[in-house]
Amino acid sequence: MNRQRGVALLTALMVVALVAMLGAGMLTRMNIAMHRGGNLWLDQQALWYAVGVESWVGEILRRDRENNQTDSLEEPWAQPVDYLPIEGGAISGRVIDLQGRFNINNLAGGQAQQALDQFIRLVQLVSETDAVTARAVAQSTRDWIDADIQPTLPDGAEDDYYLGLSPAYRTANRPMTDVSELRSVRGMNAELFQRLASYITALPTATAINVNTAPAPVLASIAEGIDLAMATDLVEQREEAAWESVEAFLQTETLAGREINAENLSVASSYFMASGRVSVDRVSVSFASVLQRGDRGGTRVIRHQRNAL
Repeated sequence: MNRQRGVALLTALMVVALVAMLGAGMLTRMNIAMHRGGNLWLDQQALWYAVGVESWVGEILRRDRENNQTDSLEEPWAQPVDYLPIEGGAISGRVIDLQGRFNINNLAGGQAQQALDQFIRLVQLVSETDAVTARAVAQSTRDWIDADIQPTLPDGAEDDYYLGLSPAYRTANRPMTDVSELRSVRGMNAELFQRLASYITALPTATAINVNTAPAPVLASIAEGIDLAMATDLVEQREEAAWESVEAFLQTETLAGREINAENLSVASSYFMASGRVSVDRVSVSFASVLQRGDRGGTRVIRHQRNAL
């Protein structure tokens, strides 16, 4: 009898332990599910804040166009936001004038040869690359985005080169949608791409360089014979007062006597990138949105990326 009571007690203890284990497991899974659900909600909340930033920046750019016809780094849209408090978190970010950068897709535009020469100069200005290597990278980049399958002589590359790689792949034969595509181009490496990344963009139409917002290496690339020291001097000049016209820019003493195509330059811009980070509670979301502003000031988002920083 005592033995039977002992077995019954042991069985009861095992049942209680099993129920406790199952209960603990269910409680753990429930807590994980609740935590995951909370994260998803916070993530969506942060995303909607990012969408709100797009609209906010669009309105700032619209008002800017109403007030003036030039764009410079002294204007309100160009001032970074280090900390903007929101309910449960904060927003930080900045707006970048993409026409202050070299548009890779200009290589297949109406002035492709001038764009090619400029890109060769830019590659050399931002790196220690020699002229032959810079030319090979530039010509291969043009072959990547132009519609034909004929390599640009003497150093371009089309499918016949890329199909011999392992793994093999083909050229896009269309304009780039993002500068990250440049990583696939013959002659490009991680170090060179990193040096170029801040000075290049990929826009859906051919664009001119805004001389009021372009950094020194981009300004130095616009024509043969302009070095970084001269370009830095131009940057210092515009800090005192932005140029109201391309003609005023070309008449500066620094550029006197140089042959520069004014058609490739501008003092106003249509393409901008709003980038930043939204933090809500324990969730943080980075974003990068490319906006196009029309002649009347209205803006539209043409590309949006999450976790892009």
